[in-house]
Amino acid sequence: MLDRGIKFFTDLEGELKGKQQTTVTADKAFFLYDTLGFPIDLTVLMAEEAGLEVDHAGFERELEAQKQRSRDARNAARSGGAQRLELIAEQTAWLADHAIVPTDDNPKYKWDVETMSSVQAIFGTEGFLIDGTKASKGDRVGLILDKSAFYGEAGGQEADIGSIAFLSEDGERTGAFTVTEVQAYAGFLLHSGVVEEGSVEVGASVKCLVDYERRRDVAPNHSMTHVLNAALRQVLGDAVEQRGSLCNDEKLRFDFSHKKAMNVKQLRETEDICKAAIAEAQAVTSQVMPLEEAKAIDGVRAVFGEVYPDPVRVVTVGSDTSVEFCGGTHVDNTAEAQAFALVEETAVAKGIRRITAVTKNVAIKAIEEGAKFESMVAEAEGLSADSPGLDKKAGALRKELDAAFVSAPLKADLRAKIEVIQKKGIEANKAALAQRVDKCLNVVKEEVEAAMAENKRVLVLNVDIGADSKASQKVMNAVKKTAPDMAFMGISEEEMGTGGKVMAFCIVPDAILGDGLNANEWVKAALESCGGRGGGKPGSAQGQAGECSDIEAVLAEANSFATEKLGAITT
Repeated sequence: MLDRGIKFFTDLEGELKGKQQTTVTADKAFFLYDTLGFPIDLTVLMAEEAGLEVDHAGFERELEAQKQRSRDARNAARSGGAQRLELIAEQTAWLADHAIVPTDDNPKYKWDVETMSSVQAIFGTEGFLIDGTKASKGDRVGLILDKSAFYGEAGGQEADIGSIAFLSEDGERTGAFTVTEVQAYAGFLLHSGVVEEGSVEVGASVKCLVDYERRRDVAPNHSMTHVLNAALRQVLGDAVEQRGSLCNDEKLRFDFSHKKAMNVKQLRETEDICKAAIAEAQAVTSQVMPLEEAKAIDGVRAVFGEVYPDPVRVVTVGSDTSVEFCGGTHVDNTAEAQAFALVEETAVAKGIRRITAVTKNVAIKAIEEGAKFESMVAEAEGLSADSPGLDKKAGALRKELDAAFVSAPLKADLRAKIEVIQKKGIEANKAALAQRVDKCLNVVKEEVEAAMAENKRVLVLNVDIGADSKASQKVMNAVKKTAPDMAFMGISEEEMGTGGKVMAFCIVPDAILGDGLNANEWVKAALESCGGRGGGKPGSAQGQAGECSDIEAVLAEANSFATEKLGAITT
């Protein structure tokens, strides 16, 4: 992916300089980041080296627009593509004017409860339902309750989902409402979703049924975000500040201030600290206290630019691991996270890095996958340098690893080991090829001398030098030295008998060139049977084909072409 980004930037640099422009525009920088996976800090570095500048402000606007598109897409997916319901100031004022009080959402901190409540207002795409109007089966509406156990999206944590049961006066279930999104507007929780069964009106009794199984996957990701925040300060220093986060049932994502990419050692240390917190089974507790009192707590952390309520909720992990202002839902103990894997670290803006990590079963699978690759790499390390195709095996293993969902520091370690294996294979191939070339030169000299003894003007040989163009020059030089008046073509397979890549190269001395044999045409004719291409000068040319299942056909065509041009028998 980086190769594509580098090529795109190089082409862009040439284009800008050709137009005498000096700025990498926001859309180009964002294309590199979003489509090609090219870190923005690398774009900035390459721009500086090229004497260019990047439109940072524009890039960050593009990034924010993308985030909004992502949020809209998530919300659209939850709502089945229906129009999203949102309250603006006019509507929250309407609620206040009608003596509807903000939702009591304290029950959100409780687990496995069925919270009784009543419907205070119903909001649809055309506004609030009034005068006893009911929302019926299939209607997409937003319910505002007097009390709710649902967590509304906030602080980077996605909202709870679940259902709301409609109840009769005697408590019997009369219908159901699927909750797909919960958002807070001026203290009013809007539970958006679809009436699945029955109908509901203002004043109806209901029961909140939160999907606690999903929350059990969200909560450990939020709690471990706090641990990750603390780990980053421990590894990178106290200058690290949180710049955003996302916690859902799949992963945790944490944005933080840092000027450059973390190295492998720092990533490993950060991951190890998080793993240790889980292994130590640290308690996670919360306390609500006056804001000024909370600010005085030693080591307390707050998100830069965030406005906190007074009183504020303080979440503590362990005795001294982490203390943060936070209104989210958490586990009671870090052990509930089960496992932790830091799977990615990248740039999102100038001076802002992003870490993505996973917990529980997703982390366990990533760890198991990592162990599998460790075993595969260890097995490859045990192979001797002259093992057939070692470099290609290492290259294939690298591609497989790149696509794998494993710990980022482990992936970096394994990549380094694979590079050593690949280098070992390449060096062994070079040594083996050198031996093949030396042997081939002796054979070529003997064949040329034999052809000279028979007064042949042309010689076509199947030579064993792989697809090494430098070796082909050695062969042609040897032919020129031994028989300067002979036309010669060498045909060589990259791996003999495999039907793979094949190379052709030839020389035609001036005397034979004048008789009608052209090196450029000769190579093209020889490779035509296997779809190859070639070119060069009349006296010297070369070419290749990606695949060749019949090397004898190439040799025969080379001889036939020369015979046709010179009217002589060639071998």
